[in-house]
Amino acid sequence: MSQSVVLPVASVLKTGFSIGICAADSAANLDKLLGLITSESYPAGLTLRRIVLVASGCDPQALVFARELSRQDQRLVLIEEPTRRGKSVAINQIIEELDGEFLVLVNSDAIPEPGAISRLMHEIARDESAGMISASPVVGDEGGITGGVLRLIWGIHNEFLQKLNHGDLNNRCCDELLVLRAKALQKLPPDTVNDGAYLAGMAHLAGYSIRFCEAAKVRIDVPRNFVDIVRQRRRIVYGHFQIWKTVGQPPRTLESMLTSHPLLCLSILIRTLAGSLRLVAALPVALVGEAASILLAICDNASSTRKHIPWKRFGSRS
Repeated sequence: MSQSVVLPVASVLKTGFSIGICAADSAANLDKLLGLITSESYPAGLTLRRIVLVASGCDPQALVFARELSRQDQRLVLIEEPTRRGKSVAINQIIEELDGEFLVLVNSDAIPEPGAISRLMHEIARDESAGMISASPVVGDEGGITGGVLRLIWGIHNEFLQKLNHGDLNNRCCDELLVLRAKALQKLPPDTVNDGAYLAGMAHLAGYSIRFCEAAKVRIDVPRNFVDIVRQRRRIVYGHFQIWKTVGQPPRTLESMLTSHPLLCLSILIRTLAGSLRLVAALPVALVGEAASILLAICDNASSTRKHIPWKRFGSRS
């Protein structure tokens, strides 16, 4: 049972929202995630009207609880597909079922910490200029060089989004857990790889601000080895190139702003490394992996416009 987080929203009365979940393969965390969502106490005036679960190519056993819950709770809409067609297709189905002024999207292999969704809802409901707000990903305490690289990557990611928050410069979101304003929402092209970055880029072009909520934590599934890290980063960088061509501007990341804002990028790297000496040891390996990922993504982008649809998954943890 999750802990209640009471966050008053004085300016919003009886506002509805939906939660969308994309699940695939074993969906090992799905039961836990559904239990957390249905037991959460949301801010006063904000009502969860619908939960849309798109289960694509899932193990039938992984959906036993979801099927039973859909019979007991009319808010849960369960859409089952025999094969994976890509996350962007699943999200478009969720958008079609949207009921309310806001949509929360959460990956089935991510676990929001108690109160995280409520905090996101509170933040976006009180600020009409905000089109999208994403949570702060938290990785486990894996040991070895792989664990160090992962903590460095995600540490830079969170530090960078937090820094862009203050200058209202952000134009991307982490898609592990986020909330969108329905007015800022539009369907994705079916070959979109980085769904969160695309939705954020389009909302930013429409004049909405894109925010990061450090207080809303979400525990995420991560690769187990260095090869899988490179594979994941290759896909993400490829997706950023894709969005640059589709949206007309690149997602603002450390890599894309390295030449235009070198001092900002350096300060973020230093702040992240200052948190742990283990991250310093992981830096050379991370740099090699990032260089390989960028090179491979450039080659992918030159050879095809439909790479990584759907992408190869590295598994899920319970």
